[in-house]
Amino acid sequence: MKKSFFIVGIISTCMFFITACQTPNANYAPAVQGQQQGSAFVCTPEWMKNPKDTPDAVYGTGFAKLRNQALTMDAADGRARRQIVKTIKTKIDSRYKDFMQESGFDEDAQSLQFIESISRHISSETLHGCKIIQREFCPDGTIYSLAVLPMNEVEKIKAITKSKTKDYVMNKKALYNEFKAKQAFDSFQKQLDTMSFSDD
Repeated sequence: MKKSFFIVGIISTCMFFITACQTPNANYAPAVQGQQQGSAFVCTPEWMKNPKDTPDAVYGTGFAKLRNQALTMDAADGRARRQIVKTIKTKIDSRYKDFMQESGFDEDAQSLQFIESISRHISSETLHGCKIIQREFCPDGTIYSLAVLPMNEVEKIKAITKSKTKDYVMNKKALYNEFKAKQAFDSFQKQLDTMSFSDD
């Protein structure tokens, strides 16, 4: 009889320890998952949620999440830089196309080739001047990048654009001597000088 009670006691003790060990594990997984979700949200940098906008520079943001960290960083950096290129090109290109139409230079193949050349020049110069100034590495593997193009680099891009455009216009002397063409070029120069890249 005593032997039976002894065996029952051992079995009860074992069951208690098994239950005690399993209970924390059941509650542990959701807790960790909740922290990961919270960390991913908190991890998003402020400059990603509220993009920087200052008069002395143009900013771009990008993020990526790949299996390889080095590739993820390259992808995030590239997207941040390309965002700046898009900002610069969109504003300059629109004014450039207006100028070409007003001056009558956009009607032949040579002019179209020159427009493409200017567009590539703007992209190349912008990428060259962009710098990555901040990165955020998140627990879930996401990387955020912040790129900047200082305003002195923007002014350099505008100056080179104006110079190349003037050279092209001077090569078309017959058209350049027309009042309409000169007026269009003067207007284009002023627009570039006063161009703003803020998010207005």
